[in-house]
This record gives sequence, C-alpha cells and structure tokens, in this order.
Amino acid sequence: MRQREEEFRLQMDQKQKQWEQEMHQRQAAEASEQAAAAEQARVHAEELSRLQQDFEARQKKAEEAAQHKIEELEKKAKKAAAEEEGHRQHELAMQKLEEQLMTVMPLVKEANLIIQELQRPHRLETKMHCELTAEGKSGAVNVAAAVMLNGVRLFEWNPETLENRVFILRELLQRAEEEGLEAVQDLPNEEDPLWDPIEVERLVGVAQVLLEGVLLQVENKVDARILSSEGQAVGSLTVEIVPIAKDGSLGIPDEEVVEEPQELLGSCMKFLVSVPGASGLPEALANDVRVEYNYFIDEKPHKLPTVYGHNCNPDFKYSHTFVQDPVTSRFLEYLQSKLVFRVYGRDAAAAEAAEELSRASIKKQEEAEQLKAQQAKAEAERSTAQEEPAPAPPPNLPGEVSQGGLANVGPQAAAEPDSPKAPAVPQEKSQASLRLAAEKAVDPHNQPAPPSKSRTCIIL
Repeated sequence: MRQREEEFRLQMDQKQKQWEQEMHQRQAAEASEQAAAAEQARVHAEELSRLQQDFEARQKKAEEAAQHKIEELEKKAKKAAAEEEGHRQHELAMQKLEEQLMTVMPLVKEANLIIQELQRPHRLETKMHCELTAEGKSGAVNVAAAVMLNGVRLFEWNPETLENRVFILRELLQRAEEEGLEAVQDLPNEEDPLWDPIEVERLVGVAQVLLEGVLLQVENKVDARILSSEGQAVGSLTVEIVPIAKDGSLGIPDEEVVEEPQELLGSCMKFLVSVPGASGLPEALANDVRVEYNYFIDEKPHKLPTVYGHNCNPDFKYSHTFVQDPVTSRFLEYLQSKLVFRVYGRDAAAAEAAEELSRASIKKQEEAEQLKAQQAKAEAERSTAQEEPAPAPPPNLPGEVSQGGLANVGPQAAAEPDSPKAPAVPQEKSQASLRLAAEKAVDPHNQPAPPSKSRTCIIL
C-alpha cells in the first residue's frame, strides 16, 4: 500500500509538473501571441497613421491645387471681364469721338467761312486730346476747336462753346449783310464771339511713374517720358521714389523686407519722392515751367517750384517725404497705380499775342472815350446854346422899324405919346409901295415874320 501511495504521489507530482509546464508554455504562448498581437496592432496603427497623414497631405495638396485653379479661373474671369469692359469702353469712346467729330468739324468749317466773310484774321482748327489716368490707361478722347491767330493758338472751345459761338457768328453775318461790314467791326469784347481770355499757360504733357516699387520696398529711379495730349513725346522728367527704413535711412534693409504686401497692413510706411529736373522740353512752351501731381486722397495737388524764364532743361530740385500711418488696404491698392505728373509751360507766342491784343484794346478804349468826350462836349454846347435867351434888338432910330417888331405893332402901340413920328413929306410912288408893305406887316391877320437883325427904314 505504501508503495502504491508512493507511486501515486510520484505520478501526481509528475502530472503536476507536466501541467505546470503546459501552463507555463500556454502562458508563454499567450504572452507571445499578445506581444505579436500588440506588435501587429502597433504596426497597424502606424500604418493607419501613415495612411491618414498621406491622405491628409494628398487632400491638402488637392485642396491647394483646387484653390489655385479657382484663383486662376477667377483671375482669368476678371481679366476677361476687364478686357470686355475695356473693349466696351473703347467702343463707347470711339462712338463718342465719332459723334463729336461729326458735330465739331462742320461747325469749324462753317465758322471759318463766316470769319472769312467778316474779314477777320482768326481761324479755327479741330483738335483731339487724349487724357491719361493714374491707372495707366488711356482716358477719353476729347474733341475741341482751337482758335488761331496768325498761326498762334489763343484758346480752345469745347463742342458746346463752339456751337454757341457759331450761332453768334451767324447773327453777325446777317447783320453785316444788312448794315455793312462797318457795323460788325471793332466790337467790344463782351459782344465779340471770337474773343476769350488767351490761354497763356498750356499743358506741355504728362509723365507717369509706377508706385509698385514702394509696395515691393525697392527704389525706383526713372526718366519718365512726357507725353503731350496728342500722344507725342515732348521731353522727359527725372523722378526718384525711394522707400525709407524705420531708422529714417533711405532704402529698406533685408531684415525689414516682407514677403507679402499684406504684412504691411497696420504698419507705418514712409517713402521719398524726388524730382531733380526735366529735359528736352519744346522751345515754344519752355517758359516759366512748373509741375504738379496728385497723391492718394489729398484734395489739393502737390506743386513743384516754378522755374522762371526760358529753359528747356529746368532743374526743380524737389523732394517730399510721404508718411502713411497706418497702412490700409486702400493704400495698398493705391500703390498698384501710378503717380501722374502734369508739366505746364508758358506759350511765348500766345503771351505776345495777348499783349498786342491788350494794347490794341486799350487804344480802342481810349479812342472810344475820346469820341465819347467829344460827343458829350458837343451836346453840352448845343444845350447851352438852346438855353441862352436871344439877344435884344438895338433901339430903333426915329422913323425906323425892325422887321421882327412889325408883328407886334398894333393900334395901341401907334397911339402911344412917346412914339416918335416921322415928319410929313410928299408921298411918291415908291413911298406908297413901302407904306403898303408896312400896313400888311402890321395887319393882325397876317403871320408874324421871323425875327431878324436886318432893319428896314420906312418913311411915312
């Protein structure tokens, strides 16, 4: 029994050990499986994270590509709309130009014919002017009539003024046909349709300079061409636009340069505008040259000092610092446009014509005043002569009767005792005739004879 118990105990120990080994193996296997599962889960999570990141990156790239494509499409749409609007505006401008030409050219021709009939030295010419805007686009083309005198442009009329003056010229022509040319000569200025203040100062041309350099924070030094209103180059204007750093020095250092213009919003921006001078101005207009330009929202234009005298290459030596604090989106939009400089000069020929016309007008006025004074003097003399009483006739001699006093002789006057009587003389034929004439003269039924200084001696 004891032996069997020992064997049974040994068997039980062996089975216990075997079961423990199996349990360890099973636990090890489970741990290994768990570790494998954890590793597999980790790998799967990493793969999933990588796929998620890849998907997000691809999605972001696709969104950026789509956004970029949308922006490109919007830019193309805006460009197409701008081109279409520009084309429409161009067609409207050409239509307006054609209408103005159809209105102005016949009026100019008619005015020249009337002026020729009135024997006036003036002549009208049709002119076209193109306006330039700050956006760099050509503005409206305007038609005007230039009034010339001996080849010198005095002034210009717009179509409305031209139509009004031609109407007055028609009336003058009709008056000249009815009353003669003398009636329409030497008219006062307020009645003369060919008179206006002479435009001595004229626009030489316009120069444009980009402001984009300020937006990009780089210097911009350029010799800008000056274009006349007819589109011809009439010289150049030297302009320098330099941004200013925070410490006040010219130029922006690298550490202050921004990549995007939007980063400038809210900051303080300064830049310097310098205009050293101009060159190549036309001889006829290079007198008392001055320049002006408009800046951003300033109401009044900025003016450069005038260079007096005749100078085709004037030196202005002008500089001005502009400060924008803070920078706004509207200011950033303005920096994408241009500064437009307008160059003015004095027309020497027009000034000389103005002086001649002024002297002629003064002379004409003096002559008119002299004539008026002479007429007033003559009128005063006539009035004085009419107001003075007629001189009394001298006393009659005995036997003498004035011719003017015969009408006042009546029966009472003849019976007055103080009246002298002529001595009685024998009557002759000639004396009878004289008596008969005297009786007829003193007859109250007869009209009195006009007074006269001549005397008639009647012998009674």
